[in-house]
Amino acid sequence: MSGATEYELPWGNIMAASVLVTVPIVVLVLVFQRKIVAGLTAGAVKG
Repeated sequence: MSGATEYELPWGNIMAASVLVTVPIVVLVLVFQRKIVAGLTAGAVKG
């Protein structure tokens, strides 16, 4: 990953890569949100 000069960071490429990594994770959490919460609360039952 190199910018126009050796001292310049390619912010566009870095931001695009971070979005491509983050979006699928957010989608998976939204899809499985009920199962995640159910699993967390099932482990917290006292008795």
